[in-house]
Amino acid sequence: MSLAAPPEQAPPARPLRPILPWAFLLIALVYLYAFPYFDALRSAAEIPRILTTQELVDHGHMWLDKRLGDMGSRNDLSSAPDGHKYANKPPGPSFLAVPAYLLCKLVRATSLRACSWAFRFSAAILPALIFLPFFYRFTRRFSPDETARRTVLLAYAVGSPALIYGILFMSHQLSAVLAGASFIAAVAVARNETWHPGRGAALAGFLASLALLMDYQSLIATSFIALYLGLRAARKIRALLFAAAGALAPLFVLMLYHARAFGSPWKTGYSFADDPNPRNSFGGMVGLSAKSFWNVSFLPSNGLFVLAPWTLLAVVGFVAVWTNHDARKRVGAEALVCLAIFAAYVVFLSSLGPYMSRGGWCVGPRYMTTALPFVAWLAAAGFAAFDRTAVTRVLAQAAVWVSAAIFVVAASTYPHWPDPLANPLYELSFRLLRDGYAVHSLGTLVGLRGFLATAPLFLLVGALLLWMLTGRGWRRFATSLAACALAIAILASYRSFPRSGAYAERAYGFVTSTWEPRRVGR
Repeated sequence: MSLAAPPEQAPPARPLRPILPWAFLLIALVYLYAFPYFDALRSAAEIPRILTTQELVDHGHMWLDKRLGDMGSRNDLSSAPDGHKYANKPPGPSFLAVPAYLLCKLVRATSLRACSWAFRFSAAILPALIFLPFFYRFTRRFSPDETARRTVLLAYAVGSPALIYGILFMSHQLSAVLAGASFIAAVAVARNETWHPGRGAALAGFLASLALLMDYQSLIATSFIALYLGLRAARKIRALLFAAAGALAPLFVLMLYHARAFGSPWKTGYSFADDPNPRNSFGGMVGLSAKSFWNVSFLPSNGLFVLAPWTLLAVVGFVAVWTNHDARKRVGAEALVCLAIFAAYVVFLSSLGPYMSRGGWCVGPRYMTTALPFVAWLAAAGFAAFDRTAVTRVLAQAAVWVSAAIFVVAASTYPHWPDPLANPLYELSFRLLRDGYAVHSLGTLVGLRGFLATAPLFLLVGALLLWMLTGRGWRRFATSLAACALAIAILASYRSFPRSGAYAERAYGFVTSTWEPRRVGR
């Protein structure tokens, strides 16, 4: 019998507490830090929406006939049967920006630059930030592990297209926020977690319908939410009736707009689009193709799994939930809905023509943005599963570091990657940083120039990642440092992706010649 004293064991780390509200203020600072605006670009995705708001308030109509000179590209316009020109997208974002424009008029700041900032702030950034605490709270359903919840919050907020389309006046993140909020409300009804199931169902329907008013493609996500509510609610017919009642007002507004602009409640702007790609097919769908799937998933310049590799953990998360009896009982139905929405968007985008699936001048597959809250909720369970060993933890955290680096750099340099660029990360974003180009930002506001103007944002994001991903204990900190080192190696390997040849120089020349603010020395 040995008399040797047993070796001392390290005390277990104290469990992490849920993050405090001020942490969301730091994320808000990330969204508010940079204002990537380039007047000469006249983004086709933003300008028609801005002009629509101005015409609605100033003249009481929504056609853009007299504003064509204020545009750059006119690909996002429709020629209505009565001859007027309209934006070919749903009018929701333009409606949402009306209060901001009234304020702009009050202070006599109605230039496109001023309106771009005001509309982005009020109708894109604020909704995106308001959604994040609800998103984070809902992650507990998929994983009670606090480290996993923190990790997926940052992965979603700063390491995905949610960041890009949360700071631009576009519909994608608005649609994601409303569809995600609709699902949260529907789950509360289906799981009997609300004192007023009828009101909860009506709220779910209202938010789903509002998402459709923002973006037609949100119909994919909201259809699965309606199916979930109809199958899981205790009083199914009653829940669906209340949801339908809640959906009426936004649907009525959308159909009225269609009738006034395009002659029929059932005709959308795509039916009369000047761009033949959406006009000559159902929403641009022409049938499944390997090229379109590649564009969406693994294309180095656009693929979701290349630019945001952490999203692969959604599949891990679904398997983790489905193979665990307690987890399946707690969140199995919701995991199925999230997986179905993820898969449906992949199928939808893979059915678009290759040109449409690429999405134009954008960072990542922008039409996938609405599905990302559902992908992230599944990934929360995936992060928890990968947190069990040091090796898998390093891999998971490295994926988040890579994603955050790509999207934060893109958002704070030029969030309009030209689609012909084969390697925009190195041919444009990193090159702009190296050459000392900096967008309008809080840094330039206080007199900083070049890389120094953007450096505080990068330091803030790095500190957030270390804090959120590390947890407690030196071993965890060492794991996070190893993940950061692996992420640097992965990003370095992206340099070997194919290049664009002569086009890269032409694109870079256009971007730098239209840059704001002007670089020092030019």
